[in-house]
Amino acid sequence: MTSLADYGDVFRAAYAALHGGHADEPDTATRKPGESLEEFLARTRTEALGRVQRHLDAVEPPPELRRVHELLRQLLDGACEADTALASQVEAYRCGQFSDSIAHSDRLQTLVAASARLDRELIVALRELEAGRPGTLEALGLSDIVSPP
Repeated sequence: MTSLADYGDVFRAAYAALHGGHADEPDTATRKPGESLEEFLARTRTEALGRVQRHLDAVEPPPELRRVHELLRQLLDGACEADTALASQVEAYRCGQFSDSIAHSDRLQTLVAASARLDRELIVALRELEAGRPGTLEALGLSDIVSPP
């Protein structure tokens, strides 16, 4: 089982990856020859999310954080699905397959709505955890991310 402080590091890295940050990782990615900007962005995001997922899978959260851990996993899975749907939408549009592009866009909209719901659930779960165990957010290093209601 992972300590609160150590789990906080894992949590913050995953949360940053989901919200566009790189969790203090140096940006050493470069575009491959012939790789479009869209392909580069999709590849590097997939690689970053994959690293975070593997790291999250490798830790056992403290018992009181199991719900938070599961929500974070669901958010990462949803982000990967959304990235795939977006890439499919762009590719279909680029190829002139507009009905397919719209279908992928509809799927993307559903995934984004689910992600927003899960993100709210995660924040509520963290706030409830703090209410039941004051100081938990500070121990996790999350007091600046999750503000009180």
